[in-house]
This record gives sequence, C-alpha cells and structure tokens, in this order.
Amino acid sequence: MPPDRHLTCLYCHRRFSSDIAVRRHLGYATECRDRLNEVLRQSNAATFEGNNSAQSDVEAEGTFTDEPIDGNYDAQPSQRPTLEEVEDVDAAPPKSQRYVEPFPRPVATPTRPSKEKTRFETLLEDQTKAKNDQWSPFASQEEWDLAVWLMKNVGQRSTDEFLKLQATRDRMNLSFHNNRTFLKKVDALPTGPRWECEVITTPGDRAGEDGEIVGEEMELWYRNPVECIKELIGNPAFSDSVSFVPERVYTSNDGDDRIYDEMWTGDWWWNTQDKLPDGAAIAPLILASDKTQLSQFQGDKKAWPVYLTIGNISKEVRRRPSAHATLLLGYLPVPKLDCYSDATRSLASYRLFHHCMSRILEPLIKAGQDGVEMVCADGFTRLIHPILAAYVADYPEQCLVSCCMENRCPRCTVDPKHRGDFIQSPDRSVALTLNTLSAHRDNYDPQRFSDDGIRAIYEPFWRNLPHCNIFECFTPDLLHQLHKGLFKDHIVKWCTTLVGETELDARFKAMSGYPGLRHFSKGISFVSQWTGTEHREMQRIFLGVLAGAVDEHVVTVVRAALDFIYYAQLQMHTSTTLAALKSCLETFHRHKDIFIKLDIRKHFNIPKIHCLLHYLASIQALGSNDGYNSESPERLHIDFAKDAFRASNRKDYHEQMALWLQRREAMWQREAYIKWLEDQQLGTHDEQYYDPDLELSADEPNSPSDEDTNAHGDIGTATSFRKYHVAKTPPFRGVSVEFLSANFGAADLIPALTTFLLQHQLNPILPDTFDHFDLYKQIIITLPPNVFLNNRLITNRIRTTPAVPRSGRRPGSPAIFDTALIIDDLAKHQSSGGFAGLRVAQIRMVFLLPPQFGTHPHPLVYVEWFTPLGIPDSLTGMYIISRSTRHHHPNSAIISAHRIVRACHLMGKCGPSIAKERTTDMAIEKGKKFYLNPYIHVDTFTAINVQ
Repeated sequence: MPPDRHLTCLYCHRRFSSDIAVRRHLGYATECRDRLNEVLRQSNAATFEGNNSAQSDVEAEGTFTDEPIDGNYDAQPSQRPTLEEVEDVDAAPPKSQRYVEPFPRPVATPTRPSKEKTRFETLLEDQTKAKNDQWSPFASQEEWDLAVWLMKNVGQRSTDEFLKLQATRDRMNLSFHNNRTFLKKVDALPTGPRWECEVITTPGDRAGEDGEIVGEEMELWYRNPVECIKELIGNPAFSDSVSFVPERVYTSNDGDDRIYDEMWTGDWWWNTQDKLPDGAAIAPLILASDKTQLSQFQGDKKAWPVYLTIGNISKEVRRRPSAHATLLLGYLPVPKLDCYSDATRSLASYRLFHHCMSRILEPLIKAGQDGVEMVCADGFTRLIHPILAAYVADYPEQCLVSCCMENRCPRCTVDPKHRGDFIQSPDRSVALTLNTLSAHRDNYDPQRFSDDGIRAIYEPFWRNLPHCNIFECFTPDLLHQLHKGLFKDHIVKWCTTLVGETELDARFKAMSGYPGLRHFSKGISFVSQWTGTEHREMQRIFLGVLAGAVDEHVVTVVRAALDFIYYAQLQMHTSTTLAALKSCLETFHRHKDIFIKLDIRKHFNIPKIHCLLHYLASIQALGSNDGYNSESPERLHIDFAKDAFRASNRKDYHEQMALWLQRREAMWQREAYIKWLEDQQLGTHDEQYYDPDLELSADEPNSPSDEDTNAHGDIGTATSFRKYHVAKTPPFRGVSVEFLSANFGAADLIPALTTFLLQHQLNPILPDTFDHFDLYKQIIITLPPNVFLNNRLITNRIRTTPAVPRSGRRPGSPAIFDTALIIDDLAKHQSSGGFAGLRVAQIRMVFLLPPQFGTHPHPLVYVEWFTPLGIPDSLTGMYIISRSTRHHHPNSAIISAHRIVRACHLMGKCGPSIAKERTTDMAIEKGKKFYLNPYIHVDTFTAINVQ
C-alpha cells in the first residue's frame, strides 16, 4: 500500500493532505505568504522571459505581488502607474504618408547670401558685451521668477503693498522695492511693435441745443501690421514651425487623394504665389475681430480687439495661446454715436469700422505690392509680401466686413428666399461690388445694389489691399454655425418639439456612462447656460437618444448633420473625407423637408444652414477648419481684453490696456528668449509641443510622467505600437472568488480561468473557489496618433470598479464596468483594418494571474462578450449588438490584456418611449440591444467611417 501523499510548507513546516489545503494555508498565514512572495519576486525576471515550466507544489502556491497581500479589497489605489508596451496588431493607420508636389518656381529665395542675426542672437550678443546674464535687468533667476508671477497674478496696488512689506525687504533683498521701480525694470525689457493712438472725429447729423452739428471724438489704438508680421516671422521660437513654400500634398504617388491641413497645402497659397515674382514669399495674414463686453456686473464698457497671425506658422502652434503666435493688432473704438439720428446711426457705425480698419491696414498696401525684406526665424532675409488671406469672425461681423445686409450671404449672391436650398450661387466679386458701390454713390442706384443686398459703405477697408478677395477670406465658424447654430439652435430644438421635453430628458438621464462623458442627470431642459462644451457633449450621444423616438427620415437628417459636424472638425482632410462631407450635406438637404411635413418648420432660409455650402471650398482654399476656429479669439479676449481691463482704473482704459499688454509681451518675449538660450546651451531643440491650453479630449486622462512609469520602448514612435497602463500595485488585494461573483459580476470566473490555463498550457494546478486575486481599478489604453486629428497620443480609460455603499454623509457610487473592443479575429483585423475582427465585451475585472498557476506576461481580463459586429444599421449607420449568452448565461471568458484595442461606448436601443425608472446605472446591465456609438470621440468616428 503506497504511503499517504503529504505536502509540507517550507516556511512553517506544517503538513497538508491536498493542494486545496495548501492554498487555504497561504491565503491566511501572513508570515508564510510574505516569505513566498519574496522568493517569487527573486525568480520573477526569469519567469517572465518565458519559463513556464511546472514548479513544485509548494513553490507554485501563493500570490505574486510587488507588496505583501493584506486581504483588504478596497485599499487605496497606488498613484504610481506602470506601463506595458504591446506590439500593435492593428492594421496600419489610414494613409499617413505624405507625397509632396513642390511649387514649380523659386519661392522664398534669400535676398542675401549669408544669415543675419536673429532677434535672440542679437540680444545674446548685447548681453555678452555688457556682461549681463539672461535675467538682466533683474538680479537673478529667483528675482525674475518673482517678476513673472507678479505681472501675471498681482495688480499694481497689491504689488506695491507686497514689495513694501518689511518681511519682503529684509528677507528677499530685491533690486526693486516698490511698484514704480519694478515697472521701470519691466519697461527696460525689449518689447514688440509700439502702440499708436489716433483721434478720430466723426461729424453727426443731429444739431445740438446751440443749433450746431454735434460730433464725437474717439481714440483708435493700433500697431503697424508690417512690424507685427516681422515680429512673428522672425521669432526664433517658431523656427521649426514655419513654412514659406506652398505645397500640394497627396496620400500616394498617383496624386488621386489630396491632403488639406496646413494653410500652405491649400489652393489659395499656390494660386497667389503664382501671381508674385520668382523668389518672393507670402506672409498670409489671418485677421480676427470680435466685440466683447468688459464690465461684468455694471457699466457698459466694451472693447473691440483685432488680432493678427500668419499662416506661415503651423496651426498646431498658432492656435495655442501659450505660444503667443497671435498678436493684438489694435482696439477699434466702440462709440455710442449719439450724434447721429436713429435712422443713420447703424450705417455710420459700419462706415466707422471700415475707416478704422483702413487706417490700421494701410501699410499692407505697399508692402503687399512690393514686398518687404524681413529677417526670418532661420536667420535668412527674404522678400515677404503680406497678403490678407483669412478673416475669422462670426456671421454679423462677416456681413459687416463684406458690406452686405445681414439677411444675405457674405460670400455669395444667393437670394434670401433660397438660402435653404442646396444650390451654388455665384460668388461675390470684389471688382463688381466696388463698381456697384461707386455707381450708387454717384446716384445711379444700380439694380445690383439691392439685388446683392449691399450696404452703402463706399470705402471698404479691403478695396486697395493687393491680391485680396475679401469674400473668399471668410472661414467656417464651427462654434456658431455648427455646434450652436445647426445643432443646438435648430436640430435639438426641432427634435425636442417632436419628442417632447419629458421624454427627451428621460432618454438623456438613462444614457450609459463613459469616461469623461457628461451625464445630463436632469436632462437637457434644465441646463441654463449653454457653451460649446455642452453642445459637443450632446452631439456624442444625440443620435442614440433620438433613435426609435422619431420618424426614420428625421433620424436620417440628424445623422447627416452629425456626420457633417464630425467631418468638418477633422484637422486633416483628404479628397475622400471632403467627398464624404459633401455627401452628408446632400443627404441633409434631400431629407430635411420632413420637418416641414411634420409642421415643425415653414422654411429653411436660415443663414447658418446656407453657410455649410461654403465649407468645402474654404477647406480646399485655406486648409482644415481648426486653424481658423472662432473659439480662439474668444479665448484671446481673456489675456488681451478682460485681464487688461481689470488691470486699469476703468477710466481712459484703452491707453492703460495697451501699456499693460506691452509689458506682458515684454515678459513673454524674455521667457521665450530664456527657453531658446537653454536649448542652445543644451544643444537641443523641441520638436514636439506640449500645450497646456489645448484641452485633451474629454476621455483622455493625464498621461503618467516618466518619473512614475516603467516605460519600455520609444513612446514617441507610437505608429507601430499601442500600450496600456495599469497601476504598479493592484488596489484590490487578495479578493475572494465569492466577493468577485457578488460585486464584480464574475460568476463564471473559475471555469473561464480553467479554460484559459488549459488553452495556454500553464501550470496543471487548476483554480477553485478558495483562490484569491489581486485586481486593478482601471486599465488605460494608449493608441497611436490619429492622422486626421493631431500628433498627440490618444488614451482610453476602461474602468472596473464595484459599487461603493453610502457612508455617513458621503454618497455611494454605482458599479462601473466599461466596455471595450477586443481582438477576436487577428488575421481579419490585420487584413481589413477598421473594426473588422474586433468584438465588443464588457470588462468585469482586470487582475494578475496568481503565481501558483504559472506566469503570463500581461494582466488578465474577465470579459462578458456581446454578439459579433455584423453590418451597420442602414438607418443609423451604427452597429447593433446584444449580449452573447451560452446556456442562458453570459458568454464569459478570460483574455490577455494586450488584446484590448480601445474603449467603446454602447447606447441602449429604445422604442418610442423609455421606461421612466430606467437610470444610467441600468443602461448596460438591463438593456437588450445596443448601438455601438461612433460619435463618442472623433477618433472612433474616423476609425469606423474613414478607411
């Protein structure tokens, strides 16, 4: 008779009769478990190199962790994430290659054979001769840092009080002791173009009490635009982001699919360059103007800033406020014009605007015709022709600039009664408009004057600007025309009337969650203040909210509008995406009459709908829309108008604002010089731009710093790799199978893990209910940059957290188990790309394989599958899926974490009405069928729709 089989613990020498008894012992004997952890840590490196050989019964037991298991499942998560790199088995990103057709003639030829000193090099030479350091006229780096902080955050009175404190005088030993001496040092710094003030007198048409005609005086503050261009084009900080040569860029050598992104890839630059002599270079001017309120709670103080930047600078840089690639060109006066009668006041204000703009832009006439020699950021001198190329403004201001009525289109001569039709009307002509204005001034009163809706502004500021077609300068306004106009003011309003506020609110309240997605917990009818952020959040889920509640033709119109909005905001276009953009607009117009049939609308003569017809031509001429977004001027108002006004005493504030801005610019320039000098000393130069002002997408958490990660490989070359991040230490430690089943929904964990172990031929010891697991709260997937967006990595966060009960005053939180797209058929996914070969699954838990079962190079994931993706629904364009079951139970499995491709969002498929008790927590758990949401992120939209 064979002897009884006994297993002995090597640490406490207790004897056990079975594997189960050993596992139970190691689950509760803290000292033995700690000693085993230490042994496993020492052998971990060899194990992860592929040594999956069977271990002895005792050595295979226990749990592998970086820290001892404490059995506390809800311990605080570690703030030190780790990063694993996995080979990207996705298909190659869509057509990221660029084939450039160069301009056939010489462009931007240096006018001198050798380089000139740039502004920073000249400053360095002057400081070296004077034996000053980069902090001069401040005494040290600490003093300079204090000066920057004071200028940015503290007013003049508070600065004076701070500097006069005895503690400040005694302990800081500063070279300035009050606000006056501080500002004297700031004024000693080199600054940008100087400000000029011109007093403008306008005679009214009303008589005063003395019978004399009353006039009004006002101040126009401005800077020379040519000097501003020299400032931008010669800034060494932009040397790696400047281009002087127009290009035609294609996705392949055959030249069939054109790329449009930067301004120099558009047709305007190419065509305008052809009008200039050989060797000349263009500085395409981008102007923006927008009237803004200065006083918040009382008073009627307003400012009308005019901003200037140039298309030579990459749009990724110039739209970042922190890059200071946009300069304030001037402040237009905002008078009340009480000297005019009510009948003539509006026209007088229009003429005043054009007169002031003419005074500001006058230097551009000769400079645009003959060119001006400028020292560029690379040190070479070139003959630069500054030419107005783009004008960023909202619709009323576009009409003001183009001298047309506000019921007309500022770009074309469409009849006001046909603005809702899908027809192309003749473009406005500069020469014809000027001839019509001249004839009207001479009392000929041509019919074209009224037919084209022209205002009697006889001297528009653009009349003498060389090579400028002002009507083609107007760029799409994504904020006011799409997000607020087409979507919020029209589509949402019409659909609310059809569905009803109560039903629509219930659908928004029951929408499933997604990291970063706003949950309208009370619906949308209770939102009191709408911004572009709210508009975009609604767009991400609106089609799923609406589907099933309205007529099929309404769904078609809404889908076409959303698709148009998503295509329009791409940061790189191709001929393919532009064809899709046009197709969306055609579909919208073909089906929009359903709102007339349903008695929601009487007509579609809406300016913001008509403006969509010009998007295609604008992108082809000037590049993608993100370079001209009207949200940029509104952001600049903070620095150049509102903060400047607060720094004044509210009296004669324009002069004080100009002086304050001059000092701020001096500080910004010195900061740029110090960074440039540091780069020169280190022998490096940044080619990637980190932008704190460009907000990440709503579902992009902050990436972990290098200090807090274990990184493998080059994260900067993420075109061939995707990565995932998990916490260095699992937050949930030693969690029992019973708890996982009850709180994580992992009812089939043991059979799923058994199947996984057998498939991967790991340790023959099989799991049972006595095992414990270490879990993560989330996994973050890092994807390669999307060529249609920008060069930044894209991150998706996938959460797996159980419900937290209410504790005292702290409210509880529901369980969150996000969904993701998993590689199901690798060969199909690699060959077809997009979503082919992928399958949706709900992530229930992310955990480490306990070491008694062998080793695996990646965390494991317990998932519940949904049905495979078939053909998208013909009506909504979205995939419809449902939960996959096996023997009436969820179809679950264990997979390796590296098979997760990206997070995804599912929206419950509803009928005409939704159960009022349905909540966001129930959306995934209780739903029957679901839409795979392509609108949750522009990256997901392009992955599905752009092949």
